[in-house]
Amino acid sequence: MADSSTLYNGDFNDEDEQILLDFASLPPHQKHYQCGWVEFDNVCGVLVPGESFSVHLREAHGVVGSDKTQFTCQWVECGLQMNKESVGRHVAEMHLSYTYPCTHCGEVFSRKNTLNRHVRKKHPPV
Repeated sequence: MADSSTLYNGDFNDEDEQILLDFASLPPHQKHYQCGWVEFDNVCGVLVPGESFSVHLREAHGVVGSDKTQFTCQWVECGLQMNKESVGRHVAEMHLSYTYPCTHCGEVFSRKNTLNRHVRKKHPPV
């Protein structure tokens, strides 16, 4: 059996911990995500900033056309049919697991506009 020095990074320090905490606290659109779009049995795998994911889907994977154009999500193990206008939101919510927590009460939302509506209704300015 291997000793613990081969199982764990002994060089991990407080600075490394802070870097991870800073990354974890970034809003979803500022994080980088690995693209799981599959074409010809190959997963894309490119790291893409969240804010650029819809551009990546359009430019790299041809997610183009009118808003009502039917698309099949090509993400690993998905295959859901939807309108083109929904693809970016679907990928963000279902595959990238975007979450937007309310800073007032901690309730978590999958869409920023839903969080904003919640804040307006439940936590109006005094």
